[in-house]
Amino acid sequence: MASLATRAVVNLLYRSPFNPRSTGEPDDAVVELVEGPDALPPGRALDLGCGSGRHAVYLAKHGWDATGVDLVADAVAQARNRAVTEGVAPRLIQGDVAELGKLGVPGGNNLVVDAGCFHGLPSRMRDAYVPEVTRLAAPGALLLLLGLAKHPVLKGVQKDELTRRFTQWRLIRAESVAGAEMLRYGDGNPMLRRAFEKGWFDPWRYLLRRES
Repeated sequence: MASLATRAVVNLLYRSPFNPRSTGEPDDAVVELVEGPDALPPGRALDLGCGSGRHAVYLAKHGWDATGVDLVADAVAQARNRAVTEGVAPRLIQGDVAELGKLGVPGGNNLVVDAGCFHGLPSRMRDAYVPEVTRLAAPGALLLLLGLAKHPVLKGVQKDELTRRFTQWRLIRAESVAGAEMLRYGDGNPMLRRAFEKGWFDPWRYLLRRES
């Protein structure tokens, strides 16, 4: 599904100095779902665009049957090294999030985390991503999606697109994410840091529940 051009762009962006390097700290919202006062019971989780594995490894450490998928081979290699260091064994798969069925990703996922994957997909990959994710999600599953509304290269994502595409899901919450919080998850060059501090990328977090 991902064209050669898309794969090349993703790999270049991953290695770019403008791409935030993961600090390894899970998103506050993921921690809230896993450890908060209304914590979900451990189940099966899917981390899309898992990068260096900060969420897949975190979920595995907290008793979840976690699977991480990323298109970039170097990112998956880093995630596997992180998992070994942390003493856990999530499934970590190098592949296309628009072709999850071909990758052998298990279904029945109670939680799906997308911390910066969907917002970079071209339209035709989004067309495939939504039914694939829906098929692999258990009834009542939660989808936590973090994306930039603005970006000079990536397409970005906004609430109206999510509600239009995810017809079998209900949007529970949409909230703007402060640049200071974003900078805790990824460490980049000074120009990138200033951009997040000034809110140029307009990051948002969405929580959806599968209803059918």
